[in-house]
Amino acid sequence: MKRAGASYIIPTLIGGSLGASVLALSAKALALVIAGSAFLGMTASAVFPYYILVSTIPVQVDLLGGVTVTKLITPLAIGLVTVNALIRRGPWPALLRWPAGYLAGVFFLMSVVSLMLAEGLRGLPGEAAKIPVYGALFYLTLTFNRSPEDIRRLLWVITITGVGEALITAAQVHYGFVMPGDWRRNIGLPGEGGVDGAFMSISEGKVRAEGTTAHPIFLASFFLMAMPCATFLLFTEKHLWIKVALGVALCLMGYAWFYTFARSSVIGFALLILVALWFQSKLIRKMTVLLLVLMLAGGLSYQVVSEWFQVGVQTVENQSLFGKADLNEGSGSFAFRRESIVGGWNLFLANPWFGVGFGQAINHYVKHLPAWADHYYHPAVIHNMFLEVASELGVFSLFSFIGLWVWAFVSIKQGLNNPEVRPYAVLVGSLLAGQMIFLMITPMVREIWLTLPMAMALGSMAQNDTSNGIAASLRPVRSRQPVWWTNDRGAA
Repeated sequence: MKRAGASYIIPTLIGGSLGASVLALSAKALALVIAGSAFLGMTASAVFPYYILVSTIPVQVDLLGGVTVTKLITPLAIGLVTVNALIRRGPWPALLRWPAGYLAGVFFLMSVVSLMLAEGLRGLPGEAAKIPVYGALFYLTLTFNRSPEDIRRLLWVITITGVGEALITAAQVHYGFVMPGDWRRNIGLPGEGGVDGAFMSISEGKVRAEGTTAHPIFLASFFLMAMPCATFLLFTEKHLWIKVALGVALCLMGYAWFYTFARSSVIGFALLILVALWFQSKLIRKMTVLLLVLMLAGGLSYQVVSEWFQVGVQTVENQSLFGKADLNEGSGSFAFRRESIVGGWNLFLANPWFGVGFGQAINHYVKHLPAWADHYYHPAVIHNMFLEVASELGVFSLFSFIGLWVWAFVSIKQGLNNPEVRPYAVLVGSLLAGQMIFLMITPMVREIWLTLPMAMALGSMAQNDTSNGIAASLRPVRSRQPVWWTNDRGAA
């Protein structure tokens, strides 16, 4: 029989060595401890590599010369999932699931082809490094989410990650904490004698938090996914103390989302809430139909809607809460987005087959801006997800990308017909609707490569339940008669 203290020897030694290393090497050792903990977590369970990959979605800060944490974690996660599959400890990635796996495969393949045609080997691995990240999120989500319980665990991972981002954002807002690769660093043009953009903003009392993402718009995109997930858990959780904890988490994330000052995400949240209410209220459905009829009839023209949008943005900006916001005026933001969208469309028409290459639009689309474009600033990416795909990757990738969205909504429809899956289908369907309208005026974000396969996984769950039900109804009913009677009848 082992002594009770023997089981504590190894953990004590490990803890002592890690503590000594932190004292000796400070922050570098702390980062090493975190990385080691993540690795141990990945090896503890077959699904942990996937959960850790999901938790790094918003971690987009530069770590080593443009390489982000997610890009480092991705090959490790893929490798561990493969090893677990080889030793029969976990499932093989669902690469060949019809039609989701094939549509995604075409998109990723054509992404590499278009980049190589446009840039040759120079484009590798730079922009191409995004493809394994997107692909791993997509295929591993299809692989590890096979029941509503799996989806619920995933919602918890997203929520906990959101709380971490909220705490980092609070540090940025109140203490001027700036992450490596901050999006404002080049605003001040320090190479020409100017001041670092982040320092300049802080010294002027301006605030716009980005968390660990590359830009506040990407942090807002993550909260557009994380806050509804936390809300869903809040309303479906049974234990009071967990409800309280989720309420606090939701408040923290709402606080952090506010300080992104991402006005376009407000539109995403509005449609998300509208779609969620659509499933719950007949009145909302009737009002929505009436609004669509008015728009189709021309009662609300593009000019009217755009004027309403600008007036609404200016009204919000005039509030004292936005006095510290480090952002452009609403009218200017709307102008460069509109010019960017038209430029992206023109660039697609000029390069329809294979586009100009993944992440290469900035080098081309400004030449295709409309004659009436007069904004002094244009962003590095086209601010419309579908036009970004079309202009950079070409028509083949565009069709497969649209196919992914269509199949995701078809899967949501299938999930709505299953009582057990329906609550999750309502959540994910609302998420996709909010993300879609949000991404009409912003570039592609990582989160869609999680929510799209979540929808498809829900459709598969509903189909499997239906198939199992049909199979059970067709299965012969076992006779209650004695076995000898059944055998005799069979012999006869």
